[in-house]
Amino acid sequence: MKRTMRILLSIILCFSALLPIITYAETYNLGGTDMSISVDDTVWYVFTRDNIKNNSELEELGITYEAMYEILHNNEAYMDAILYYENGEYTELFVRKRALDTGIANLSNYKDSEVLELAKELAKKQGASTYSVYENRYKFARLEYTDSGYYLCEFYTVVNKDNYTFTFQSTSQFTDEEYAEIENIVDSVKFDVDTSIKEKKTSSFAESVLEKAIGGAVIGGIVGAVIAITNKKKKKSTESDETEIVNNTELD
Repeated sequence: MKRTMRILLSIILCFSALLPIITYAETYNLGGTDMSISVDDTVWYVFTRDNIKNNSELEELGITYEAMYEILHNNEAYMDAILYYENGEYTELFVRKRALDTGIANLSNYKDSEVLELAKELAKKQGASTYSVYENRYKFARLEYTDSGYYLCEFYTVVNKDNYTFTFQSTSQFTDEEYAEIENIVDSVKFDVDTSIKEKKTSSFAESVLEKAIGGAVIGGIVGAVIAITNKKKKKSTESDETEIVNNTELD
C-alpha cells in the first residue's frame, strides 16, 4: 500500500511540476513564417503581426496600432514581446525573418563545426563576446553581447532558405533564471521544414555560403516598443502606469 501511495505521489508531483508550462504557455503561429513559438502571455506582453488589430494591451501600454505596425514591419519582425520586472527593468523579445536565399536551405543540415564557424563570423560582425552552437530540434548560431546599454542573447538559424533571428535584449544582465526562460522559449519553436528543399553544398562551406549567410543575417538590437516606466509593471498588473513610446530605430 505504501509503495502504491509513493508511486501515486510521484505521479502527482510530476504533473504538478508541469502545470505552469501546460497552463500558461500560449502558442503563436506567426503568419508569414513557417514557425510557431510559445510564450507565457500571463507575464509577457505579446504582439504579433496577427494580433495587434484592436488589441487592448496596446491601449494599456499607450501604443497605437499604427506605431506597432511600423515597428514590426520596418524591422522585419513578426513578434515583439515585452516582460517587465518589478524593479523597472525589462526584457524584450523580437522574432525576425528575412526571406533571402543565402545558399543555406536549412542550417540544421550542416555540421556543428560549420554552424560554429558561422557563429564566429556573426560574432565578429556584432562584436559579440560569446558565441556557440545551440541545438534542440534545430541548430542555431548563438551570440551574446552588449550594445548601446543593452544585454543581448541572440539565436540565428535558417529554415526553408529563410533567415530567422530570435533576439532577447535586456536593460540588465541576464540571470540564470532568465537564461532558463530564454532557452525554454527557443526550445518551444517549431518549424514546418520543407524537406524537398535540398542543400547545394560545395567542398568549402566558407566559399559556398558563409559570406552570403553573414550578409543575409538579420541580427542586432532594436529599439521597438520599448516602454519607459515610472512604477511597477506586470505580471500582468492592473495598475495604471505612466508610459511613453520610444521611437523605432536600429541600435548603433
